[in-house]
This record gives sequence, C-alpha cells and structure tokens, in this order.
Amino acid sequence: MGPKKLWLERAKFFLLGVCALIGILFLTGAAENSVPTLNFGRYQIATWGSDLGKGGAFGVFVLDTVSGETKMVYTKLYGSPGKGKTVKNDLNKPFISIK
Repeated sequence: MGPKKLWLERAKFFLLGVCALIGILFLTGAAENSVPTLNFGRYQIATWGSDLGKGGAFGVFVLDTVSGETKMVYTKLYGSPGKGKTVKNDLNKPFISIK
C-alpha cells in the first residue's frame, strides 16, 4: 500500500467518524426531555411586608411550581417594640400539611 492510498484511507475513516459524530449530535439534540424534574427547584419562596402606620406586617409565601399551589407559611403583625403578634407560623411543617 502506497503512502497516498494510506492517507486517503485514513481521511475516509476520519470523515466517516466526523459524519457519525455530527449525526449523533443532531439526533440527541432533537430529543425532547419528557422526564420532568420534580424535586429540583420545585418550591419557591416569596416574602412580603407592609407599613401600617405605627406598625406593620410581614409574611412568607411558598409556591409549588409543579401544581401552582401557593400557601401562606408565616405571618406576623408588629406594633411598638416588643408588642408583635404572630398570626400564623407553619415554618416547620411539610408543604402538604400547611393549610
């Protein structure tokens, strides 16, 4: 086998490998991800607060991004220093048991 024929054969297999790689990349890129990730990033938290003159209120919402359900987890009213009232505190409960 001459050097030119050997070079052409190597080039042919190299190009065949490149074509196979491109084909695999196109096929895997076209596949739709049908398995949802239910646990990563499922719950999101949002806080709120308001001024009520000499007092105020603040609280926490938790949103389940899969079902779209939103639940109030914590609410506290406050007035002058030391005179606050916790209206709701479900911070240590699982999401399902919060009403």
